[in-house]
Amino acid sequence: MEFNGTFFAAIISFLVFVFVMNKMLYEPVRKIVNERNDFINGNYSKANENNSKAEELTKERDEKLAESNEKARGKYNEILADFKEQRADILKEAQDKSREELDEAYSNLKDVSNEAKEGLKWKMTDLANDIVEKVLGYRSEVQVFDNDKVNDILYQDRG
Repeated sequence: MEFNGTFFAAIISFLVFVFVMNKMLYEPVRKIVNERNDFINGNYSKANENNSKAEELTKERDEKLAESNEKARGKYNEILADFKEQRADILKEAQDKSREELDEAYSNLKDVSNEAKEGLKWKMTDLANDIVEKVLGYRSEVQVFDNDKVNDILYQDRG
């Protein structure tokens, strides 16, 4: 192989071609590829950053939701306790009122019963005289009864 001027001209021409191609084609393509890589890496970083923010916001939302649920549960329990207390007060008041009305009814019934028994005491004399008249055939006036015995019979406790 011989080295002559053509060989050196070809080498110089090749080097010029490579230099021109590098400046005109390879550098712009390399620049576009680098810009594209920078764009992709930037978007990837932003996506990771947005993903972190989304996770942080989700965590914050869950914490606030748990807090509000706890507050709501506390408020519900407070209202329920108030309701139970009011219900207990109303029931106690109704029971007390019923007890008073029942005691009053028993008292009224006892008064009516005592009045009836006192009325019976006075009619016993008339009844005794009527019985004596029927049995003996003439009217005899029975006037004295043993009041203690009558009271024992009329007022005995029948539970």
